[in-house]
Amino acid sequence: MPNIYLRIPTYVAQFYRGLDSKHLLAENEPYEFCMFQHEYIYLKNNLLLIPEDQQTCSWCYSQRAWNNIMAGRPPMGGSTIIRRDRTQWPTNNEICALIGIKSVKKMEAYEYLCVKIPDETMFGDEVRRTNGSYSLRQNEAMKFQRMLRDEFKHTILDWIIQDRRYCNQVGIHREIGQTIERFFERYYISIGSGKRERESMYKMVRRWLDEAHLLPNDRVDFSETDIHYVTEKERERRTVNDFSGELKSLERELRSKTASGKHENQRANECKTTS
Repeated sequence: MPNIYLRIPTYVAQFYRGLDSKHLLAENEPYEFCMFQHEYIYLKNNLLLIPEDQQTCSWCYSQRAWNNIMAGRPPMGGSTIIRRDRTQWPTNNEICALIGIKSVKKMEAYEYLCVKIPDETMFGDEVRRTNGSYSLRQNEAMKFQRMLRDEFKHTILDWIIQDRRYCNQVGIHREIGQTIERFFERYYISIGSGKRERESMYKMVRRWLDEAHLLPNDRVDFSETDIHYVTEKERERRTVNDFSGELKSLERELRSKTASGKHENQRANECKTTS
């Protein structure tokens, strides 16, 4: 069946390939969305039959355009520009060279995620069978990329919240860096050995936490072994429940309201006695 190939941050691509803990997808294996997921419905409503010569800068390629890329040709076909091994997954730099665009070095590394497309797509009220030339236009491809990236954000935020709750429950201290590392290990996400790259990823996750006004609440049920494993160092650094300060504040507020209520009752009794 045909697929599409979407340009996306490397850590998001690795996250989707590692969603099934029992089977890590290879780069050329397509990720398949369930027919009830928002992503599947989005694809079904937005896939179009797009000629290969109109996919040059869309950052989302159809199966036929990708076959040309694998052979070292531009997406629309033609002469070979790069002699390459077809068994190797194309890099973002290679594809930029094939479409004649200078690769811009950014904070995030990009690669292409293989996604299986629905067998049918909706074009108005008409149902059409998809084939190897169906893809997403540039705007729709960017929206789809944001959907996948947002799902990654939600999942890692869920992970951090549940990890914090567990640590508070058992009274241990776990560094946020260790929490993030466990998430990376679970989803086979490779950040690299460079200290700068790893710190950049930590800062990005912390920024997401700061920006999240309404954090997701128990959307994902992680297995106990991923979060509940406690190291000896964590056992030594037991800490008081983070909610203790909030509970003390509530207790003070209740005592204040109780004292205020007693004072008002005394004044009411005095008024009755006087009258």
